[in-house]
Amino acid sequence: MRLTKPERGPIMESMVSEDLCAVILAGGRSRRMGSNKALMTIGGRPLIQIVIERALPLTQRILISSDEGEEYRLLGFPVVPDRYRDHGPLAGLHAAMHHEHASLYLALACDLPGVPTPLLEYLVACAEGYDAAIPRSRDGLAHPLCAVYRRSCLSRIEDALEHGARKVIATFLDGPLRIRWVPHGDGPFDDSDLANINTPGDLQRLRRRMEGETSINSTYGSQLRK
Repeated sequence: MRLTKPERGPIMESMVSEDLCAVILAGGRSRRMGSNKALMTIGGRPLIQIVIERALPLTQRILISSDEGEEYRLLGFPVVPDRYRDHGPLAGLHAAMHHEHASLYLALACDLPGVPTPLLEYLVACAEGYDAAIPRSRDGLAHPLCAVYRRSCLSRIEDALEHGARKVIATFLDGPLRIRWVPHGDGPFDDSDLANINTPGDLQRLRRRMEGETSINSTYGSQLRK
């Protein structure tokens, strides 16, 4: 499988004017998948490439969070290693904030091929006046790896990492940060848009749903669901 560099399309006109950096979190070990799930393909394209294409209409400042830089070199975006090793995606977000100075950071897990660009744009808008905007699915589950964080979160993240934190959501449940929780029904998304691809079974089910389609709408984030 050969990675190709995603096309950099036009920025959405409705995008807010603040600086935005997208952070694609690809540092997981993919234990349940059995191999690097970021490189598993849907419609001939790796999951990580699809996710990047969801973010590109909003910003062309893309970082890939991973300690395996060579695997993603052909995508054409900087790969940022963790400063705190073995601390999960929280460390990836932290490293990205140190690497690239921006007002807002869009954190995206690399295995969210169904996430629609309008949801990402909506989360950016929801972050106005808050330190973070995090969606919740119908069951109330928070999705901190499809969320927007303001740079004001950095000191809180560093403090959490210093104390051994590994879970992103635990860092934001308590404390002084202002969190905008975006519930199901309050934004342009369904629960299936936030579904991770964790196992070979997840991947096969998504591939079956895509049978008969000749391409994925990579410009505006077509939603991969029935």
